[in-house]
Amino acid sequence: MDDTNPNLRIALVVVGGLIIVIVVTLIVLLFTAGDGQSAAITEITTPSVPTTTAPATTTAATKDKEAPPSTATTEPRSGKDKTPDTTVTDTTKDKEAPPSTTTTAVTTTTTEGPSDPSDFDTNTKTAESTGDPGSALTAVRTGDHITFSRVVFDFEGDGTPMYEVGYEPGPTFTGSGGGDPISPSGSVFLVVRIVPGLTYDVDDFSPTYLGPTSFDPELGSIVEMVFVDDFEAEMVWVFGLTEEQGFHVSTRIDPQRVVIDIAN
Repeated sequence: MDDTNPNLRIALVVVGGLIIVIVVTLIVLLFTAGDGQSAAITEITTPSVPTTTAPATTTAATKDKEAPPSTATTEPRSGKDKTPDTTVTDTTKDKEAPPSTTTTAVTTTTTEGPSDPSDFDTNTKTAESTGDPGSALTAVRTGDHITFSRVVFDFEGDGTPMYEVGYEPGPTFTGSGGGDPISPSGSVFLVVRIVPGLTYDVDDFSPTYLGPTSFDPELGSIVEMVFVDDFEAEMVWVFGLTEEQGFHVSTRIDPQRVVIDIAN
């Protein structure tokens, strides 16, 4: 190059500088544009990834939550269904059995015929047996009348048994066969002895009387009726009363029975 032309040298320097500036500018622009595109790609791609993953996670969580309720619902229902059925059945049996036995053995009767309390007194009443009296007691029945209370002892067999009915001092009584002393409730005591009299069949020893051996009939002055003994076919019952009342005793047949009426 000719050094004698300074203007040309200056021009070349300027042109070279411009070229360098343009190149540098282009490089900067290229780098800047690349970062923007990368950022744009990142922004677009990033949402798409969680969007795809989120439903999968949600589905898994839904299954986990649904499984336990299904199992829990099935097991408690099964348990509850079984428990009430058993309980109701047991409870019903427990409540029905006692009334059935009591009703069969102790009932109310008003069909034994009239009785006049003006003929009642407090003296001991006795009678000998007649015919072929049976010894098996089958029921104790009670009846509430306007002026008196009635107690009926039903037996198997024909004829009528011997009896002795009268007031005796208490409050403790023991049968002729011994045993534990019995103290009925009440202030005075009417003792009933019937011969023959048993609460079981003498042939096979099966029970013939299944009713209670101590109960309150809720009749007149009677507080409690208690079975004491039937040793050697001598049956003993004691009536606890609030006070001495006149009474009357009779026997009937078909069926065989002893009827005791106590004034109210």
